[in-house]
Amino acid sequence: MNMEQIEEKFSRILKYMGIPKEEIRPDASFAVDFEFNEFQFNCLVYYISNYFDISVSESDYPQLTTIGNTKNFIRNKKGLFRRSLSSVKANKGSKKAISF
Repeated sequence: MNMEQIEEKFSRILKYMGIPKEEIRPDASFAVDFEFNEFQFNCLVYYISNYFDISVSESDYPQLTTIGNTKNFIRNKKGLFRRSLSSVKANKGSKKAISF
């Protein structure tokens, strides 16, 4: 699976979840911008697990807060994306956990 296929599949998931194409942006939050409840978030996790054939545990949920973070999570799980140390340092402290 390449990056383009990941983008295509993830876009399909967002469409299934009812997110309008014009509202898709990397910093969009599932909890804040789309007001996902616990059921919707669990559906998102289910789709990600099945479409990408990856395991997603509850300890991974803090990495799935925004569209951009979720794409990065999928890329990392599929071995297609490696963040540099400088980008990790730049984003340190910006992670927010989803709570329902």
